[in-house]
Amino acid sequence: MKKGSLCQLCQCHIRDNTIFSDLTQKQLEYFKDVVKTSFHKKKGVIFMEGDPCYGFYVLKSGRVKLLRISRDGKEQIIKILQPGELLGMEIFYEGKQHSNTAMAMDDCELCFIGKENFFRILDKESSITKKVIIALSRELNLAYEKIGRMGLMNARAKMAHLLSTLASEYGISEDGRIRLNLTLSRMEIAELLGITQETSIRLLKTFKDEGFIEIRRKEIIINSIDKLHKICE
Repeated sequence: MKKGSLCQLCQCHIRDNTIFSDLTQKQLEYFKDVVKTSFHKKKGVIFMEGDPCYGFYVLKSGRVKLLRISRDGKEQIIKILQPGELLGMEIFYEGKQHSNTAMAMDDCELCFIGKENFFRILDKESSITKKVIIALSRELNLAYEKIGRMGLMNARAKMAHLLSTLASEYGISEDGRIRLNLTLSRMEIAELLGITQETSIRLLKTFKDEGFIEIRRKEIIINSIDKLHKICE
């Protein structure tokens, strides 16, 4: 992290983040002098599972994947983060260590807020504390809904759900179709779903043969989002 490099909130995605989106400009000013920026190269590790958690990050640019690594070295991607999203949520439940590994998928810029500074602001400004609690509760509810929904799906439905989700988050409409503005390897797709790479390749090929999607190397184009939604039902 570059010491003394302060994040200018007006140029940062911090306002777009769920936790900060409801704060007024005056409330955001409290964070201006405690936010510092850091830069990470593609494939660089931001923090490792088990590292001390001194605060949290807001992703300013690029993409980051959160993952866990099993004892046999197998990776499970927990989430792919976009600009405006948080890393290091452990501080909100007094976690002393990071429970996941964060790795840059592109060259990334992040804003860091230290634990002590963050809670000092919350102690002084109860209105900010209330908004943060509501936002975190909303995020927790969404996580529960996702876990419950995915737990009832077979591998085919999980793949359809993932493609639908990526279309809503990264999709670009082109001539009635949706192109995913996101490059993922077959292994990364498998890691997101918790399935084998072979199963991931087979399912994508099946969807392609059925005309639901087109595949151009690592690029995926969705021909019918409605058909993917039906598979998820």
